Amino acid sequence: MIIEAAAGLFAERGYANTSVAAVAAAAGVALNTVYTSVGGKSALILALTEHGAADEAITETLRRIDAAETAHEIIRIVAEGTGRVRQRQHKTLSLVLDNRTAHPDVAAAADLAERVTRERFAAIADRLLKLGGLRPGLSAHQVTDTLWFYFGFNAWRTLRGMNWSWEQAGTWLAEQAASGLLPAACDS
Repeated sequence: MIIEAAAGLFAERGYANTSVAAVAAAAGVALNTVYTSVGGKSALILALTEHGAADEAITETLRRIDAAETAHEIIRIVAEGTGRVRQRQHKTLSLVLDNRTAHPDVAAAADLAERVTRERFAAIADRLLKLGGLRPGLSAHQVTDTLWFYFGFNAWRTLRGMNWSWEQAGTWLAEQAASGLLPAACDS
């Protein structure tokens, strides 16, 4: 309840213009409850980011990736999963990414979101390399960077900013990532 109230107020008013007292009022709790259960504003923005990083759609996507049998299938699952998470976490991601230079607390939250996402892409890259079926000679670092390039925050933001639907963006990103990671015969 407190995290959701903070998310709404941060999105509506911005980080700098939102007080902990306003979060408490919006959550319907005492000010002290916010401080004892979450903490001050810096703790709230980090908790909000951690909450987004724990989205159940991520767990489901990772489970599906573990069960996938081909690299092409994994790429499709990553496109679907990152699209679903970006859609669900749009407000939080926009808040921390758009305002990262406005305050050190927001920058720390943005850094956390990027670090967690890149770590997950590194694990997916390892799964892809173990499974096989990638272009010869790709390192774990290259595969991770390719996943970040096509499925990281900026790719989705760019395509959505050009009014692409979530589905159109996901399909195109999956095709481009497949083109970069899979041998030419697997690109279709």
